[in-house]
Amino acid sequence: MTVRVVVAPVAVPVVAPVAAPVLTAVVTATPEARGVERVRVVLRRLGTEYVDEHVRVEVPLAGADADADAGAGDWARLGDVLHAESAVPWHEVRLGARYPGALVVAAHHGGVCRVRVGPRGAALVLRTALPAWGARGARPGVPWPVWASLAHAFLVAGLPPRGLAGVRVVCGVGVRLGW
Repeated sequence: MTVRVVVAPVAVPVVAPVAAPVLTAVVTATPEARGVERVRVVLRRLGTEYVDEHVRVEVPLAGADADADAGAGDWARLGDVLHAESAVPWHEVRLGARYPGALVVAAHHGGVCRVRVGPRGAALVLRTALPAWGARGARPGVPWPVWASLAHAFLVAGLPPRGLAGVRVVCGVGVRLGW
């Protein structure tokens, strides 16, 4: 699966329009095992290109599937990016403590993704923009695991991962997505 997104700052200039540098990200994920993907992220900005390759692992909730849990635990110890579907606000902290080798840990549910980034576990909360009619639980146009991989790529490239909270997807996979 390849996802191509162009991200741009959300901030609207008050005085005069200033063209902010556009960051283009191409994320390619190749399945390795159930819930495990090798991910390659290419970031392009102002003629500079950063390439990040990492292992992204979906960690199921404890007890959800005993066989999957055992296999996921083995892969989770090797994963650079871990993610889980969970509405529990502290789930990413618990995962990060259980698997300290992961550089990015994310817990997502519906329109919210809580992320811990870096060795010190800096917190980041990402939310989808709700449609005009205010539907609850809206999911992002670009899946949360891809955002977790983008956080890893930002960190590796020396870009502030908190910058992800201030971007919107301009286009993705040929579809215009508003954030």
